Amino acid sequence: MTAPSSQTVLVLGSGLAGLATAYHLHQQGYHITLLDHSGWLDGFRTDAFQPAPIVLGCHQETKRVLRLLDRGRPSESDQTVPLEFRLPDGRIAPYHSARLPGAFQWMMSLFSFRGLSWQDRWRLFSHVEQIWEQAHTLPADLENRTADEWLTAAGQSPEARERIWDPLAQWLTDNALTRLAASTFVHLLSTVFLRDASDARLTHLAGSIDHRFIAPIKQALRQGNAQIVSLTHWPTLQFGQTGVSEVQLHDDTRLRANRYIIALSYQNLLQLLPERLLTRYAYFAQLTELKSLSEVVIQLTCPRTKPRPRLLLLPGRPFHQLTSTSLESGEIEYRLSAVGNRLTELNNDQLVEAGQTEMCELFSGTAREDVTAQSVFHENHAALLLAPGAAQLRPLQQSPIQNLFVTGAWTDTGWPANLESALVSAHRCAELVAAHPA
Repeated sequence: MTAPSSQTVLVLGSGLAGLATAYHLHQQGYHITLLDHSGWLDGFRTDAFQPAPIVLGCHQETKRVLRLLDRGRPSESDQTVPLEFRLPDGRIAPYHSARLPGAFQWMMSLFSFRGLSWQDRWRLFSHVEQIWEQAHTLPADLENRTADEWLTAAGQSPEARERIWDPLAQWLTDNALTRLAASTFVHLLSTVFLRDASDARLTHLAGSIDHRFIAPIKQALRQGNAQIVSLTHWPTLQFGQTGVSEVQLHDDTRLRANRYIIALSYQNLLQLLPERLLTRYAYFAQLTELKSLSEVVIQLTCPRTKPRPRLLLLPGRPFHQLTSTSLESGEIEYRLSAVGNRLTELNNDQLVEAGQTEMCELFSGTAREDVTAQSVFHENHAALLLAPGAAQLRPLQQSPIQNLFVTGAWTDTGWPANLESALVSAHRCAELVAAHPA
């Protein structure tokens, strides 16, 4: 599809969601201008400095965008990694998705998974089987219950919920079982584990978000004469009777377009809107009810122990997960992270001490002096709270203002606020703009 030459789009925010939306529209012939400001946030899990995440096989949009940006040549540095749980007794329980057709793959995968007791595996299998046989269906009020309540009703023991289901929920959604909506958890479990075996396959992407996504998109946009304008002051959105009329910059420059896209965090979006829109439209008013969770990340290095990348979920421990990447120096870079728990209240020195202690306990024989802390990150808005009712607060990409669209990981995509969600939102936003030309 080729857009008429008169079709112009102004994107506020040149983070990943804004750039991806602009990229899709630019490919269709739209004239793109992106505005950027150092104080603007893109959303969740999409900052340029972040390492590229571990991607699930069911993250179809992420894989599609990577194929476009890599020109069909997958990076040789990308590696498949297992999903591993470290049990309280120190054993490692890997989850292997069996390569069998249809329902056989998840049944065999479940029965061979040693992280759950035989009783918990059998209860879960029986519960899912009864649903398939329509002996009973999933409760209609899943959106109003927590995942912990649903798992309890399904017969999962306290040990299973603590050792397997809670760390899995933390990794998939950044939310603990006790505050995560059951509907969100059930949807993700079905998407990841109950379909093709390849959907649960984990791929560790080499490089950073900037290296794999942001820099290539910017290069493509600049080669196509798209404009990226850096601002020192926040702009002002001007509204007319039919929608956004223009964007006014600090120096009184006025920018006009056929379509306007806000590709920012919901907090930044609210700061750009006049009060009258918040009171007039529930679409905007409900954004004030969204909540974020804080995260701490400690980046450390140790002498090489194992050469492969790794994802290790840590039930019952201060940190929720450990990821590792091999460095050219021969060392391994580790990232310990925790979302929404007491560690977010500690200072850097306390976090470094906690991280070194954790590494020594996780890897026996590791001396504290061999664990070097490289950096500590505090992020106050690292994840979106997905408690019961939160799904109804996430907006669609089309706003009630006819020529105003919204994109970002936090919008309504069916995914937690992560990389896949940001790219799905960008794709949907671009499709909406193209389907409703001015």
